[in-house]
Amino acid sequence: MPAAERHISYCRNCCAQCGIEVVKENGVLTSMKGDKNNPFSRGYFCVKGLSSIDMHNGEDRQDQCLKKIGNDFAAIDKNVALDEIAGKLGAIINAHGPEAVAVYTGTGVNSNSLSNSAVKAWLEAIGTPYLYTSMTLDQPAKWVTACRMGVFATGKYSTLDADVILLTGGNPAVSHASMSGPMCNPMYWAKQAHKRGMKLIVVDPAATQSARQADIHIKITPGEVAAFFAGLIKIVIDEGWYDDAFCDRFVDGFDRLKEAVSDFTPSVVEGRCGVSADTLHEVARIFATARRKSAHTGTGLNMGPDSNTSEHLSEALNAICGGYRKRGDMMRNMGALFDSGLAQEMVLPPNRSWTRGPKCHATDIGPIFGEYPTALLPKEIKHGGEKRIRALIVVGGNLVTALSDPTTVLPALSHLDLLVTLDQRETATGALSDYQIGISLPYERLDFNAILEYTRYMSFGQIAKPFMPRPDGVMEDWEFFTGLAGRMGYTMKFKRTLFSVSQAETPGPTYDVGPGEAVSAEDLIRFMVAQGRFAYDDLLANPHGIALPDVETEIAPAALDATARLELCPDDVLAEIKALPRGAYEAGPYPYRLVSRRLLETVNSAYTQSSKARRRYPENPVFMNPDDMEALGLNAKDKVLIESAHGRSRGTVKPEKGLKPGVLAASHGWGRPDKPEAEQGDLFTGRLVSITEDITTINYMPRQSAIPVRVKPLFADAS
Repeated sequence: MPAAERHISYCRNCCAQCGIEVVKENGVLTSMKGDKNNPFSRGYFCVKGLSSIDMHNGEDRQDQCLKKIGNDFAAIDKNVALDEIAGKLGAIINAHGPEAVAVYTGTGVNSNSLSNSAVKAWLEAIGTPYLYTSMTLDQPAKWVTACRMGVFATGKYSTLDADVILLTGGNPAVSHASMSGPMCNPMYWAKQAHKRGMKLIVVDPAATQSARQADIHIKITPGEVAAFFAGLIKIVIDEGWYDDAFCDRFVDGFDRLKEAVSDFTPSVVEGRCGVSADTLHEVARIFATARRKSAHTGTGLNMGPDSNTSEHLSEALNAICGGYRKRGDMMRNMGALFDSGLAQEMVLPPNRSWTRGPKCHATDIGPIFGEYPTALLPKEIKHGGEKRIRALIVVGGNLVTALSDPTTVLPALSHLDLLVTLDQRETATGALSDYQIGISLPYERLDFNAILEYTRYMSFGQIAKPFMPRPDGVMEDWEFFTGLAGRMGYTMKFKRTLFSVSQAETPGPTYDVGPGEAVSAEDLIRFMVAQGRFAYDDLLANPHGIALPDVETEIAPAALDATARLELCPDDVLAEIKALPRGAYEAGPYPYRLVSRRLLETVNSAYTQSSKARRRYPENPVFMNPDDMEALGLNAKDKVLIESAHGRSRGTVKPEKGLKPGVLAASHGWGRPDKPEAEQGDLFTGRLVSITEDITTINYMPRQSAIPVRVKPLFADAS
């Protein structure tokens, strides 16, 4: 009997990318644990990583390419699929131009370094700018704020060095996706910070795992974050607690901001947010008077109403308090694979890229960080003019569940001339596609951890070698796009793989792959690694990864001739603040607010069908305060109908004491919106969302959290 094989790799299920040790026996993965010799994650990993074992062993796996014939799918050879798709795309481009083609990428691409680079290289090769991603559906307000305010280049304090962290709408204990602390084992670092005296303030309507670690937990009324930050700013300015030296050197618009928030008195904020005047004043004092502090936000804020304004006011509070790493502080992550070199106080000035072209076909809006608002895709597809999106390739994401509003999205997708999905499993989007392309799983491909390098708390690099055989019927993402380009007669110009940077703005050389030219993953990764601090062979020889503590750098003061400043209150932000309601919050005909919540066992829509997730969550639960349940005569596991102004969906209630009364919580990515309501199986919160009516400006982000709803018991399963 063959001995068990032990393989070192890193997890690709979320942005933490923890080091792992995987055991393989008789061709099957049998166990996984954290890699204690990984200097970055130090043996930590979470249950999400275990889900990849079952998928590699065949559960929920799509191990071939499929072509739709009539209403059914039939297996198709991957090279034949490439031939046919290339031919159809060529015909569309010849008839309507390259701007009739677009690509949507989901979170799966952010864990596949070559995929990100290949998508951008292919779009550039065929001549279309239209890249849509999941970033524009969960935290685009961060990008809008960066473009309207500017960015302080050295970044914010975290649990590694802060005296106070103010975290709003985030739960890094589950998501692992927050710059408020190291993403690997976030609660360990928070506890270590507590031991040295750091204060953690969490603003969230639920007692999340992160909130339970907080010194102060504020159960805010969902959707009222903008008023909360406006009230904090007013107190900080009125009390003189702002960082006068930082403001004098690095900000503009202080007086305009002061005037804009002048009527957000503690009593107004209490009426809107449910936060007492004393608590508001205490939070303002603790935060503003600390030496090293930073305000961080998560998807809870960004997926709610007034997200651009809320995010901007959060960052404005941070700015007037000097909540950034400054001269004398240490920059621990100077970039290992791609050198950042920004260990100096400086402002990267505002850049309103959406005001310039290329614009969308049907809406006067341009790209943000090289990407277009995904919520506009249905309108771009169904646009009545000659110029519209006619072909869409979906990579590593489930657009149908991510985008919500199936009454708008499903007809739009059916209007396409060509829809292709690349995924590891069949999704609701794949079921609507003309072709489903099966792609490789993480342990079947060579990879390196470059794309999310900016999120790390140290300079670190790692290469993951494949140790599982790849089924003959699947391919890697980059192979799909290179194969298309070659068949269509285009040259692919690969660049380093960078998140939130357009192909045109990605620095460095290119690796050109012309039609018919052979290239391997190793060729591309060697090319990219050569632009950083490592030698490829050194990384290959150190499977646990290599940390570079010696590159930590003390931040230098700003250059005397540096003139860029953070814009605290430009005209459009001022108008948004003026439009915020001041009167007391009233529930109206929809007395509850439904907030989006993450579950540790799943990643967006990924693994919602896995046996492990289903054992714990046979259905997507609707969490509800027990007092609210009692008022409606509900018990655990009772069925309810949840209605909003835009739609309805059925769910099963589960009591949770930590929820603020009047608040429901449910995970966003579950359900099959491509099926009739009675057949969808799980609560799909996207049925309660409109992507045409309840949206914000600039990024066209739909309101996907803090949704006003009402709840109707279904004791007899009545409609």
